[in-house]
Amino acid sequence: MREIESSIKLLADKYSNTLAQQIKSRTDEMQNDDKSYYLIYEILRIDRKEGELIDLYQNKGRFLYKYAGSFLEEATILCLKNKFPYAQEKVRIKNSLTQRPKTIEIV
Repeated sequence: MREIESSIKLLADKYSNTLAQQIKSRTDEMQNDDKSYYLIYEILRIDRKEGELIDLYQNKGRFLYKYAGSFLEEATILCLKNKFPYAQEKVRIKNSLTQRPKTIEIV
């Protein structure tokens, strides 16, 4: 396996393990959360089991999107540095096209 592929595999393993730990930790925390807001779910005819699943997947999704984005950013940087070994570190530049975002980060 080429070095870049090995680096990306290690990075994927790191993110996968961290994601699993975060999901496990949050899932455990959810067992002790105040569930009084389930009353609103019931008023809107969402049964308790479905409400629990909605909450579970919402929390898992939040972590998944966060870690997927971070993984893709780091993997992209690895690829760019592999292709262009003398590339500089990330730099923030002012966005001159629109008001948001105010700055753009580039490698």
